[in-house]
Amino acid sequence: MELKQLSQKWALLDVGKVGIQSIRLNSETIPDLFIGINIEGYRNLILKLPSGYVADFQSSTKQNLSLELYTETKWVVLTLLDVQYSDLFDDLIYSIYYKVRQMLEPKAYISEFLLTYYKWSEFFQDNRGDTLSDETIRGLLGELIYLHEQIKECKATELNDMLNSWKGPYDTGHDFIGEFKNTEVKTKTISSSGILISSEYQLETEPNKELDLLIVTIESDTEGITLKELVMMIRETIGLKLGDFGIVITALLQKGITMLNLDTYDHLRYTPIEMSFYNVEESSFPKLIRSELNEGISSVKYKINIQTIASYLTNKIEF
Repeated sequence: MELKQLSQKWALLDVGKVGIQSIRLNSETIPDLFIGINIEGYRNLILKLPSGYVADFQSSTKQNLSLELYTETKWVVLTLLDVQYSDLFDDLIYSIYYKVRQMLEPKAYISEFLLTYYKWSEFFQDNRGDTLSDETIRGLLGELIYLHEQIKECKATELNDMLNSWKGPYDTGHDFIGEFKNTEVKTKTISSSGILISSEYQLETEPNKELDLLIVTIESDTEGITLKELVMMIRETIGLKLGDFGIVITALLQKGITMLNLDTYDHLRYTPIEMSFYNVEESSFPKLIRSELNEGISSVKYKINIQTIASYLTNKIEF
């Protein structure tokens, strides 16, 4: 079953009909999973427990989700309490389905069901923080453009590891941290001649690891993509490869971005122009790094003129 098939299954349920309605999620799933609409019109994911099995956990209610155990009917019912989160609820359902679909032991699939519910429940909280600056959104857009390209090229078996390598929103040393290579991403508009390096660590290499500087060039364009549109494209591509979109949502939450407030930034539209990769490991590359600074110097910020590093270009991808 693919994620997009969920919307087709919801359409089979008559929201105007009185009473509880349900339909089996997938005939090939070992656990008995159903989606349904209850008497109040709320969407549900229902797990029917085997006869004679005794589950042992407490019901739970979060800001926009609830999880209830009905001991008499042997139902575990996950309910969406706010229709605004319907798309995200589909992602949660798909995540649970994909993890438990081949599990034989009730204890194992109930545990996975609960763990996924508690992990995803924070995604459904309406934590609207301060609006991010245009510059910050451009930076995120550049990282997500690169992430999407990686997702498209990545093997499905390696996808979640690759998604976990995106560390930009966590404000770590580099934006992408891999096993053998790190990547620092800088985003600039087509009219800009330089990039800002905001610390002495951003171009510092780690032992036994390569480091790429990636400059993503974008252009402000009324026909360009918004942050929300790009995130939804990433969601679709991850779904096609059976990956965990929750990894991306968790990262975005570090910046106060939720699936509900993405449209706050719809006024910003950009067209990707190119991605340029530079070798920063050569000693002659113009950079200020922690290992080469005198003691007492810290919090270094500086700009690099793009024209001066043209000879260090290793690859360019045009859109």
